This record gives sequence, structure tokens and C-alpha cells, in this order.
Amino acid sequence: MRVLYEHLEPEFPVNWRYTRFRAPRLEAYWHFHPEYELTYILHGTGTRLAGNSVEEYRPGDLALFGPDLPHTYVTMPESEPIEAIVIHFARDFLGAEFFDSPVFGNVRRMLDDARRGIRFPGALPPLEDLGRLTPPERTVELLRALVMLSRTPYILLATGRSPSVLHQSTAVRIQAMMKAIHSGYTARLSLEDIAAAAHMNASAASRLFARSTGFTVSHYVNLVRVNRACQLLRDTDRSVSTIAADSGFGNLSNFNRRFRELKKMSPREYRANFRVELETVPVTDLDALRRHRTHGTAAVRP
Repeated sequence: MRVLYEHLEPEFPVNWRYTRFRAPRLEAYWHFHPEYELTYILHGTGTRLAGNSVEEYRPGDLALFGPDLPHTYVTMPESEPIEAIVIHFARDFLGAEFFDSPVFGNVRRMLDDARRGIRFPGALPPLEDLGRLTPPERTVELLRALVMLSRTPYILLATGRSPSVLHQSTAVRIQAMMKAIHSGYTARLSLEDIAAAAHMNASAASRLFARSTGFTVSHYVNLVRVNRACQLLRDTDRSVSTIAADSGFGNLSNFNRRFRELKKMSPREYRANFRVELETVPVTDLDALRRHRTHGTAAVRP
């Protein structure tokens, strides 16, 4: 198991990092670092955590995490292999006071907001081209992308002060519990089962999880299950009752109640809304809509 704090070295000759990777899946890796992280999902579905925010991610998801904000991505079962572009940069990668200039006021405010995590619904900066450019051009294009993103509406992820996990032993236990949840949420999953993965008793594990992540174990399990249900509602024609069972809910009424609590609509309304949007978009734009349609109740920041 990797340590919680992640040390990142800039890529010479630029003083920031661009990575494009592909992997069969991502396991829970609850970590933080002093750099900003801009992550763009090209392929794959699953759950994204940032502070006390837990949301579904899918192709087209673009998020910015500020310094020391705990975060992770976890691949959903049956997901295609994950492919993503990840950019790490320090706030002063262009100079100590570069973004203090009034001309970059929007970027400065966006970087300040990123301490709570940001999601950019529908934004599509040309990040895929960065890897093919020379170092000077690559750096100019990163600045251009940040300016573009700072001018688009975005959604804050974490609410209030984000939890901060400082000890490696704590990180190992949290990651073990997350792994147990993501590998077993489709079946009956007790708090004792989750605690056992971290070699703890149930009450101690529950307190540690809530203190370290900002949400209870049961709330996190429900979020993961509802995110899975959203994928099935969009991508399959299975009945709502079948999807409830496939997502780990023991009965339909509990599924409907939890789904409405988290998505502010019923499962049937969610499916109908998604299909109505598909029907009103030209065929050539369907893939783009599937990538960029987002759901959430966080406040939008200009």
C-alpha cells in the first residue's frame, strides 16, 4: 500500500508534470500533495472522491484539486480500462507572483477555489495535444487552458473544510476499508466486514472513517451504490428493480429513497431526463453528450 503523502518531481526542462496513462483499473488511493492536480478522464467509469465529496466520474470528467486536498479515483466494476490525462503544477510554476497580476484575476480565484476541489461540466480544453508539443509550447498551452477554465462555470466539490489525513497508518486503514466497499458493495456488506478489512472493530473503524473522510461508512456505501445505479440507468434497459438489486440495495423502496436523497430525483426521472436530452441532440453529438452530461447540487461558480 502506498503512503498517503505523494511526492511529485517536475519533468525537466519544464517545472510541472504531464502524464497520460492507461490502466485496467484504479484502486482506492486516498492521498494528497502540495501541487495542484488537473485530471481529465478519457475512458472509464467509477467514483471520484475529493475531501468530503463523492461523485461518479465517466469519460469527459475534468476536475482540479488544490494543494493538500485528499482525493482519489476508484474504478467501477465492469468498467472499461481507465485512461486519463493528469497534470501536476505548483502555483508558482510560472513565477512566484505570476498569478497575482490583475490580468490573471480569474485564474487566481479559480486556484483559490480549487482548495475545495472543482469540477468543470462540459469544459474540454485541448489537454490531449500537450504531450506532442515542445516544452515552451506545452507550457504556453497549459497557461491557455487554465485561463479558459477560469472563464467557464465550475462546481465546487467539497463543502466546508476538507478532512486531512496525516498518518500513513490511518491512510492504510482508510484505503483498506474503501477497497472492501468497492469490491463488495453489490452484495450484503456489514460494518463489521468493512472494519475487518482494516483489522479494526466496527465502532473504531466507523469513527476513523468519518473523521478522516468527512462522511459515515453507510453514507459512503450508499453513494457508491447510487453511482453504480446511475451508470446502469443510462447504459442499460434493465428494470429499476433489477438495477436496485444489481447495485447492492436489498429492497426497492430503500433504493428509491436513497437515490432521491442523493440525486434529488427518482431513478425513473433520472433515466427519462437522460434519454430526453439524447433525443434532442443530433446523432453526431451523442457521444459528446454522454461524456459531458453531469449531475450535482453544488453551487456553480463563474
